[in-house]
Amino acid sequence: MIVGGGPAGLATSFTLSARGVPHVLIDAQTKPSHKPGEALSPNARPLLQKLGIEHLLEHPAHQQYYGLESCWGSEQLEAKSFMSELHRNGYLLHRRLFEAQLRVIAQYTTQFFGEGFRLKQIQPSTQQGQQWKIAIENPAQNHLREIHAQWVIDATGRKASVCRHLGIQKQVIDEQFAMVFKAKLEREVPHQIWVEATKQGWWYVAPLDRKHLTMMFFTLQELIPTGEQRASFLAQQLASTLHLKKIISTSTLLTDQIQLWPAGTTCLEVPSGEGWLAVGDAAHAYDPVSSFGITSALASGFYGGHTVADLLKGKSEAHGVYRYILENAFQAYFQQLITHYGREKRWPDAFFWQKRFPTLVDANA
Repeated sequence: MIVGGGPAGLATSFTLSARGVPHVLIDAQTKPSHKPGEALSPNARPLLQKLGIEHLLEHPAHQQYYGLESCWGSEQLEAKSFMSELHRNGYLLHRRLFEAQLRVIAQYTTQFFGEGFRLKQIQPSTQQGQQWKIAIENPAQNHLREIHAQWVIDATGRKASVCRHLGIQKQVIDEQFAMVFKAKLEREVPHQIWVEATKQGWWYVAPLDRKHLTMMFFTLQELIPTGEQRASFLAQQLASTLHLKKIISTSTLLTDQIQLWPAGTTCLEVPSGEGWLAVGDAAHAYDPVSSFGITSALASGFYGGHTVADLLKGKSEAHGVYRYILENAFQAYFQQLITHYGREKRWPDAFFWQKRFPTLVDANA
C-alpha cells in the first residue's frame, strides 16, 4: 500500500505495476493541490523514460528552458547553458497539471486509487502473510475502510505521516522557508531560471507562463514578517538585488497572495525497515538550491518500487541496497550544500548567512 499521491508515490506505483506487484494507493486530496512550479533538469529525461512518462512533457503547459543565470558568491551574473549537453533543455513544469497527468496513469496501475482517503491508523496485522492492518477514511464521504498489506510505503511528503504513526524519527536540519508569489510580465523574458543571493536569503525566478513569473524568496523563518508587512519585505529584498531588479523591472509584483512553503533539509533516521519504506520528501527533503526536487522524488519512487518488488521475491539484500542509494545520495547532496553556501562570503555578519552555514556544518559533524 502506498500512502501519498504525489510524484514519489506515483513513481512507486508505476514501478510496482511494471514489476507485476498489485497494490493500492491513497491520497488525502481528491485532486492535485496548488504547488509552486518545478524545474526538471535535462539529466532527468532518462529517468522519465524508464518510468514511461516522458511523453507527458509534450503538453504545451510544460515550458522548455535552456539554462540559468546565477549571482552567487560574487557580483557577477554567471550563465550556464544546456545547449552543449546531451539533452539540450530542461522543463519548467506546470506542477499541478503534471501531477494530474500522473494520476490519470495511476488509475490503470493500481488495484484501488483512493483519492480523498487519508491514513487513520496503522497496526500489525493478524492475517497470515500480511504485515499491516491499515485503517483509511474518506471524511467527505464518511467512508471508513480497512486494508491488510505486506508493505506500506510512505510517500506523504515532508510530514512523513506513515513514519510518524510508526514512531520513526525525522531530523529537521534547518528552518528555511520559501515566500512564493507571482509577477505579471509586461514583456517576454528568456526561457531560463535566475538565482541571486542577497543579504537575507536568495531569490529563484522562472517563467510560469507567457504572462507571469514564479517568484520565490528563500530565507529563515525568523526573518519572515507577519501579515501585511510581507509585501514590503519582499519589495525591499528585490530592491537589494544587483541583477534581478533590472531583469524584471517592467513586471508587476503580485504580492497580494504570498504563500509560505517549508524549504529546508530534513531526513529520516533510516529510510526503510521491516514492512515499510519511505520515498520522496518523506525520506529526505532537499534545499531547492540543490535542484534535486522532483527528480529526486521520482528517482526514490523508482528505486523504492524495485526494492519492494525484490523483497517480495525474497531478495533480502534489497533493503541494504535501497538504504545505500538514498543515504549515499543524501551525503553527496549535503556536502554540495555546504560547499555551495560556503561560496557566499559577501555578508559574513548577516543573520541568514551566520545562521545557515554553521547550522549545516554542525549537522554534518
